[in-house]
Amino acid sequence: MLGLRSRFRYRFDNWMARGIGAQILLLALLTTALVVITAFAIVALDVVPTNDKGQPDSFGLVVWKALMRALDAGTLAGDAAGWTFLFVMLFVTVGGIFVLSALIGIINQGFGAMIERLRRGHSAVLETGHTVILGWGPKIFTLLRELGEANANQRRACVVILADRDKVEMDATIAGEIGRHRMRIVTRRGSTMSPDALHLVALAKAKAIVVLAPEHDASGAALAAHESDTVVLKTLLALAKAAPGEDLHIVAELLDERSESVARMVVGDKAALILGAPLISRLLVQTGRQPGLSIVYTELLDFAGAEIYVQPQPALTGKTFREAVFAYDSSTVIGLVTAADEMILAPSPDRRLVAGDQLVAITDDDDTLVLDGGDGAGTPLAIDDAAIIDPPQRTAARPETTLVLGASRRLGHVLSELDAYVAPGSAALVVGELEPPVEALGQLRNIRVTTRVGDVTERATLDALDVTSFDHILLLSETVNRSQEMADARTTVTLLHLRDIERRAGKKVPITSEILDIQNRELATVAEADDFIVSNTLVSLMVAQVAENRHLVQVFDDLFSAGGFELYLKPATDYVRAGELAFAVVCEAALRRGQLAIGYRLASRISDPAAAFGIVVNPSKRAKLKLGPGDSVIVLAEN
Repeated sequence: MLGLRSRFRYRFDNWMARGIGAQILLLALLTTALVVITAFAIVALDVVPTNDKGQPDSFGLVVWKALMRALDAGTLAGDAAGWTFLFVMLFVTVGGIFVLSALIGIINQGFGAMIERLRRGHSAVLETGHTVILGWGPKIFTLLRELGEANANQRRACVVILADRDKVEMDATIAGEIGRHRMRIVTRRGSTMSPDALHLVALAKAKAIVVLAPEHDASGAALAAHESDTVVLKTLLALAKAAPGEDLHIVAELLDERSESVARMVVGDKAALILGAPLISRLLVQTGRQPGLSIVYTELLDFAGAEIYVQPQPALTGKTFREAVFAYDSSTVIGLVTAADEMILAPSPDRRLVAGDQLVAITDDDDTLVLDGGDGAGTPLAIDDAAIIDPPQRTAARPETTLVLGASRRLGHVLSELDAYVAPGSAALVVGELEPPVEALGQLRNIRVTTRVGDVTERATLDALDVTSFDHILLLSETVNRSQEMADARTTVTLLHLRDIERRAGKKVPITSEILDIQNRELATVAEADDFIVSNTLVSLMVAQVAENRHLVQVFDDLFSAGGFELYLKPATDYVRAGELAFAVVCEAALRRGQLAIGYRLASRISDPAAAFGIVVNPSKRAKLKLGPGDSVIVLAEN
């Protein structure tokens, strides 16, 4: 049997474990007992003090005076009563000192715990119309910059970040990376896979929820694609449980396309799933075949210049798509979203717009998408038919050779994308520090792949490849067992070697280099102006765009795939005669071929970074320009 002392100790421990409130209540009871015992002692010893009239104090007043001496030791110094009274009050004063010391300690501990809770960000967010970001990684800083740019004209724009990281650390890192910004950024600590933690970020009131794929685990070890996607899938399940029945605008990043079908089972068809690895692979292949295209994509994806918007335009109901194209001067129409939510890029010029159709257009901002076409006075622009030339006769595609440098994890995606573009009989040589696995080579129909093991940063390895004999060169980032910084450093060194080899041979080959960290892009472009670099930043840009407009995921699905309509840089002299003309003439020439012109590239500025290397997207249709041999037209076309 437990003794009385053990029982008391057990009850006392349980009471103290209840927290600060229980501890303060216990001190209050001890103080009450001390004061009441003191008052009874004064009465029992017949040392009750008297007032100025010689009348003894009441028992309640005696209790009050005992309480004052317990709370303030200095009160005892003013007593002029007998020694018995003074010793009794000394007892209550000493007891009060211990009680007050314990109370101060408890309050200090409680205040510290409260500060720690605030520091760790455990309070619920009271925001509406905000963007929620679930997760943390290198892409988050580009994402925050773009969301800040997109909401620059919003007074109370807010982004809430939930990640399993220290809140103070997140705040300090964001302040160091982003600097001064108008948009409010609120951070909360918690697991993105916990429904309880998700309740902190006001999911139902958010305009968009972004789920980032983690690149590292809690220990800092790199995660494989399927492991990263497992975290994303668990987060999506937690979202479904935390906000059941809510129409959430979810934008989730996945690294492995095999995870898409499972994610669709959780979030349905309305959620936007961004497949990062296939996206980067497509961009590498597309820009490798068309130098300058990455600049066009960057222009369309970031919020600093022209971007894509989807808006209804009832005034154009009943008009043809051709008329809609020329109804805008400072914007470029590229498609429409039907009332049935079907996305159609570059529809037939004769298709008439019906009620409920929304136009997809490239413009500088949502408030610049206005009907300002014609000559500025409401008169349609006159098109000089003599300046438009007939389409050149199409020639059969010839086999191509591609040099792929780097044993990247995305090699399989790159080769599959490349196979979709090249003619039968094409060849690719893959050189990397590791022998690529058989599954990375995939089921290829048009391209024959050979492999070679070698360090692509060594000059001897590159000299033995005869790099100038290839039609295209793709330089992939080798990230196995190394940091992003080191992988980018190796890419830059390889790029410098390649340019030196080209200079010595007197022959240029289009090179597309993969850079992981956007901060290393400027260093890499020092090699030469036309080194077009694709980085993971483009994934962040796309996520930001889709977070602001859910319709854009359908646009990007078409633009970044080998089927359907894509962006091409085609010779300007295949569309119009050389000389000065309005850009509207180029637009008409493209329309007659079932294409849409969205810009141009001037060969005279191809080496000028201040002029975006000659790229101009969304020019005014009234703008006069001179196009000639070497210049290009940027068109949305099927091939």
